[in-house]
Amino acid sequence: MKHTFLKRTLLIISLVAILGILVYEARSIYHTPVVKGTHRTRTANADRLVRHLFSLTPTPDRVYYQNKVIVLMYHEVTKTPPDPGALKLSNLTKQLDEMKANGFHWITMKEYTDFILHKGKVPDNAVLMTFDDGYESFYTDTFPVLKKYHVPATNFLITSTISNPKHIGIPKLTWDQIHQMHAEGIDFYSHTNDEHSYGYSNTTRTKQKPLLMGPVYSKKLGRMETEDEFKQRIYSDLDMANKKLFKHLHNDQNVLAFPYGGYTKETLEICRSLGIDVTFTVKRGINSPGQTNGYRVNAGGIHNIPEVLVQYMKEGAPLRPLPFAQGPNEAS
Repeated sequence: MKHTFLKRTLLIISLVAILGILVYEARSIYHTPVVKGTHRTRTANADRLVRHLFSLTPTPDRVYYQNKVIVLMYHEVTKTPPDPGALKLSNLTKQLDEMKANGFHWITMKEYTDFILHKGKVPDNAVLMTFDDGYESFYTDTFPVLKKYHVPATNFLITSTISNPKHIGIPKLTWDQIHQMHAEGIDFYSHTNDEHSYGYSNTTRTKQKPLLMGPVYSKKLGRMETEDEFKQRIYSDLDMANKKLFKHLHNDQNVLAFPYGGYTKETLEICRSLGIDVTFTVKRGINSPGQTNGYRVNAGGIHNIPEVLVQYMKEGAPLRPLPFAQGPNEAS
């Protein structure tokens, strides 16, 4: 009897210890800023821990969810990530291997919008791959991998930066590169024309918010925008982005990913007035028919562990935080 009690006590202590380690690793990797040079150790420790918490045996014949779609969100994916928000190309390859081995099915944006707007059919375990910002590395690094795996994908473009040598920051795509990829099955939609930034939300210029989230301080006017001026600014910008995309790609539908996930009721109304019937946030979750303002799961970042991402997807992208990802679903 004493022996049985001792075994149970030791088992409980072991389980509590494992749970404590998991919580510590999840908090240190997911929430807090990373000291330069420490992410490799943390990620390696988390990876070893994860392999003891769930089976890595592929389950290709399992149905994890039906009549729903998980949308994955990426930013820059390259061989040598330049910042913590970028994903290493080898990790994308591992993600694709894991998804393929576990019976996930990639769909196109056309299939997704038909599913959202008209209850079109999608395969079990459906996944939509989306990439933001139109980085040049999407063409040089990411596209060859997507092509090799026959993965349809969408890239949301900041259209003012395309083929723009005056654009500062990380190099962006050219229209020639976009035309080539579009001809081979990659879709391109709007991430605004030139509203991918923050503006001051008060006259003292001490607070900021995404430009699509309401009136901001106008340096040109020397004051805050009026509500009507805000609406006109957003309408003009989104209309310009749509027109550029139609001119170059002849898109037969309009889709928008909100920069930083920022939007308001008024922004959504402007989108619908422009025929942008499907939009995307950066809120995590899984999408069902009628979810016109869609959820996306952040699948990027230097801390990403492909096996953890796929396990999370197997659970149907629950609303709890995704362990070991970079930020609380931060995105631009």
